[in-house]
Formats: sequence, structure tokens, C-alpha cells
Amino acid sequence: MSFRVAIRVALSATLLLTESCGGGAHKPPRATLGPELDSGNAIRFEDLPVTRLERARVPTPNAANPSLGATNAKVVVQIWSDFECPFCADVQPVLTEMLRVYAGRVRLVWRDYPLPFHAHSRLAANAGREAYAQGGAEAFWNFHDAVYAANTPRLDAEGLVAFAAKGGLDQARFREALSTQRHDAEIKGDFDIGSALGVEGTPAFLVNDYFFIGAVPLEIMRVIIDRALSDAGV
Repeated sequence: MSFRVAIRVALSATLLLTESCGGGAHKPPRATLGPELDSGNAIRFEDLPVTRLERARVPTPNAANPSLGATNAKVVVQIWSDFECPFCADVQPVLTEMLRVYAGRVRLVWRDYPLPFHAHSRLAANAGREAYAQGGAEAFWNFHDAVYAANTPRLDAEGLVAFAAKGGLDQARFREALSTQRHDAEIKGDFDIGSALGVEGTPAFLVNDYFFIGAVPLEIMRVIIDRALSDAGV
């Protein structure tokens, strides 16, 4: 096997075995870049199992989707995520560092993808949407960060209301939103869009028109973003 083929196999394994919810309820072992990649060899975009979508298939985010970063950024990273998914929690430090490194050039857009085998994921998605409805992007991301930062977040109605109370949101209105599932239509819209693209687990990403699934390490995320920036002439 040639060195180049060995690198491709290692990178493919990294993404295919990387962390995501969708194939079952048990958490698989964390994938790593492997010794070949840790020794200073460059990661080539062409070696990554990333799918490029036709531009007509790329969904356009709108005001219903919470986002972080410059609104005029050349690269938009859309994430389909689930508040009950441990792998979505794992990828948060990568996204935080991504926004720091690419400040002004990358925008992160949230899309809900509550997996059906997670008991509280749809309720939590409604809670996130209600936080956004009450307090805009700041309230949503505060809720988002608090849930993912908790080691074992309580995501039943009472636990979600407690997150809302800590964020200074209207608790009565929050309870009503949860009991009526007020934001189900928006959540279903995100879910259907993701499913049409091929989302089968979380987290899933669309970096401009490059699609992949899994909580990838920052090294791989940077290679994909750099390609998207190059495509955009940046």
C-alpha cells in the first residue's frame, strides 16, 4: 500500500468511525487521527470522505435559525444537532475554537435534528426554540451552552424550565411552549431538510456545500473550512 493510499484510509476511518448519534444508543470509542497524521503529515481535503452537494440542494438559513458569527461571512457552517446527543456536546469546543480562529469569516447556524430514540430531544429542541423566541440569539446560545456544559443535563420539562429560569426567561411562557410543543413546525422543518440531505445521525455539518456527519476534530474541520474559503475567493 502506498503512503498516499495509507493516508486516505486513515482519514476515511477517522470520519466514518468518528463520534455521532444515530446508529445506536451506545457511545463508540473516540476516533483519533492516528500516528501517521499526528507525525506532521498534511491532511489533504481530497482524502476526506466529504460530499459536495449541488448548489441547488444547499438550504438557505433564515431568521428562524439561531446563528453565531458575522452575518456576511463567506463560509456558513450549518449544524444539525440534538440536545440529548453526547457527541454534539463533545464537538462544542471544536466549534468555539473554529469561531475564534475564523472570526469574521465563518458563521455557525443551528438546525434541530432531535433523534427519535432520545426520549427528551424534541422537548429540548422546543425549549431551545422558546429561548430564541423570548430572548433572541443570545438567549438561545446561553441555553445551548448551559445544556451542553452540564455533565448529565435534566431534559424533562422541569429540568428545561430550570435552565430557562437561570437564563432569566419567562417561566410561565416557557412551560406553555413545552406543553403545547409550540415550535414543532420549525423543528420538523429543520429535521426534514436534514433528512433530505442525508443526515442520519448527529452532529451533521454542511460547510457551504460540503456535507459530512460526525464530531470531527478541529484539524479536519479546518481543512474543510479552508477549502470552502478558497472556493469563495478568500
